[in-house]
Amino acid sequence: MASVTTISLLVSSIFFLLFDFSSLSLTRDMLAKESLIPITSASSSEFNNRVLSKIKNFPLLLLVYTTFVFSYSFIAVLSVIATVIVTSESCNNKTLSLKGLSSRILKSLRRTIATGVYTTIFVIGYVFSAIYLASPILSNSSSDTFAALGYGFLFSVFAYIIYLYTSSVWILGLVVSVLDEESCGLVALGKSSAMIKKYRFNGFFLNIFLNLITLALFIGLKIVKGGNNWLSDDPSILSGLYLVNCSCLVKIFSFVAYTVLYFECKENPDEEIELGGYGRISTTTPLFSGVP
Repeated sequence: MASVTTISLLVSSIFFLLFDFSSLSLTRDMLAKESLIPITSASSSEFNNRVLSKIKNFPLLLLVYTTFVFSYSFIAVLSVIATVIVTSESCNNKTLSLKGLSSRILKSLRRTIATGVYTTIFVIGYVFSAIYLASPILSNSSSDTFAALGYGFLFSVFAYIIYLYTSSVWILGLVVSVLDEESCGLVALGKSSAMIKKYRFNGFFLNIFLNLITLALFIGLKIVKGGNNWLSDDPSILSGLYLVNCSCLVKIFSFVAYTVLYFECKENPDEEIELGGYGRISTTTPLFSGVP
């Protein structure tokens, strides 16, 4: 676990520094060209060249940001898979070689990505649903600014609490997709929903605890940044490294905890759950069947 954590922190830091250097270079180049435009005659060819050169930098900057998002997401997936596998082997009192870990990561990669795509879709759908439900409340209070802000704040808190309660199924679904070779996507999410039924509040309070840790780290950054000149001199790099490494540590800790929760949920694998008026099934049976 120490090796996985160290490698995750190192790769995330190096990748962030490369991204920061690339994006900062492009941004400075765009600002430099923009500063020359006002002092150039609008009828000259040099003016057109500078405008076109500035416009060409936008796709490059967008490509850098897009590459960063997808690459960092891929690194995060690899870190999650490695964390879950190492934790599961520790729970089973087994040892794992580097070659065995690499092999299992490659085998679990497709399943985890598939489950992650569905999880992302559910998160985006939940956010848009919350915005849609909040629109009538905010529109009715638009004449009173303070009332609109108050209703908006209360609704945001309520929606976030529901999200923390619901997201435990989605996070556990990622763990299931790593450890269960027959589960991915909706099948993994269905199994996690069945497994966590009696432990839903455990996942809910675990999410609250993890969010409080994240909030404390963010507030700590603000305090240190305000009281130390060495951090204020170059906030984009130092603050970025701090946030990247802290988010990486919180993510690793959260999946260690959810892997332990996974084994806690497996203690009663044959417990049956209700399916409305359509009978009962075992928790070992997937709630979703794959398409052949």
